[in-house]
Amino acid sequence: MFRVRRRGTTRTTPLVILAALTASGLFTPTSADASSIAVTQKQISDLSAALSRQQMRSETTANQYDAEKVTLATINVNIGKLQGMESQKRAAAAVTSKKLAVAVVRAYVFGAADAQGLSLFNQNVTKSDATKIFQNQVIGNLDELVSTYEREKKSLQNTVAKVAGQRAKAQYATYQLKGLLEQNIQLQNATQATLATVTARLRSQIVSYEIQAGVAAAKSKNTAGEEQAIAAASAVGGQNAANQVIDAIQAAIATPTIAVVGSSAQGNAAVTAAMSQIGVPYVWGGEAARVGFDCSGLVQWAWGKAGISIPRTTESQYPAMIHVTLTQLQPGDLLFYYNLDGDNLVDHVVMYVGSGPWGVDTTIAAAHSGTTVALAPLFTAGLIGAARP
Repeated sequence: MFRVRRRGTTRTTPLVILAALTASGLFTPTSADASSIAVTQKQISDLSAALSRQQMRSETTANQYDAEKVTLATINVNIGKLQGMESQKRAAAAVTSKKLAVAVVRAYVFGAADAQGLSLFNQNVTKSDATKIFQNQVIGNLDELVSTYEREKKSLQNTVAKVAGQRAKAQYATYQLKGLLEQNIQLQNATQATLATVTARLRSQIVSYEIQAGVAAAKSKNTAGEEQAIAAASAVGGQNAANQVIDAIQAAIATPTIAVVGSSAQGNAAVTAAMSQIGVPYVWGGEAARVGFDCSGLVQWAWGKAGISIPRTTESQYPAMIHVTLTQLQPGDLLFYYNLDGDNLVDHVVMYVGSGPWGVDTTIAAAHSGTTVALAPLFTAGLIGAARP
């Protein structure tokens, strides 16, 4: 629902204007037609599709990046374990080497066999042969152990080198994926920014188009077309856009010629009071001089200054007064408007002035949020009737 005019009552909750769109000047009318809108819509469709593809690619790359980080962490753990095994094997081999060296020297120098070599010297062979056998067996075992150690060390080094290579590969893959992910995100952000800009342009084009459509409908007295243009603008730009269409319609239509039938002292007093508040801001629910008024608050205050009390809200003011035709208007009479914001209620009121910038078509009112009390031309869209307090 869009609100065209506020009617000075707390029964209806005011809509929030799209502040960001207003601040950016989004709804400044520009030349627009159906073809330009279609071109912009095609751009938005293409950008949206590209953004969707980029988001999917970023998601896939992010998943791969996370998986590579897990793989890298696992490889680092394995390398730590292998390095621990290498240290243990080095220490064990060093202990064994020392023990064997002591045993060999002792057996050879003293000729006293350890339990391991005793049976070798009980054989029926020469001492020289025994020495050779001893050397071959004992020292040979030491050589074999050293050889085994070397093989194990080489195997371990190969394993460490292999895993280190895997780690380097994983680190490179992780680095590459990280860079790709960053590029994807940058491209995605750029596409998003472009999409936002083009979307804003589309909204501006649509509002401009609906302004043109609303004015054309008003000139052909097509009330349904006016309402459709206002609703379409509101759908893309909220109350601010709807008000632009309404203001354009009001400026385009010619109001009927109104015959002023005399005046009354109280009516003139009410007009004088209302005009003393020109420039005071519109305030929803406002009814205080020099502070703020809404539409019904202004006319109630002005007629109160003229010595006549009237109800507070538009929907209660209209049925409480004497209704007059447009050809019987006098300064101070009130013009009431129906269903301007789709609530099926009398929801706006202005005071007839009868002379001013628009001649006999001059009125005064607290129009809507963002305006001040001001003189304005009489408009007939939604006009339900006139009444006199």
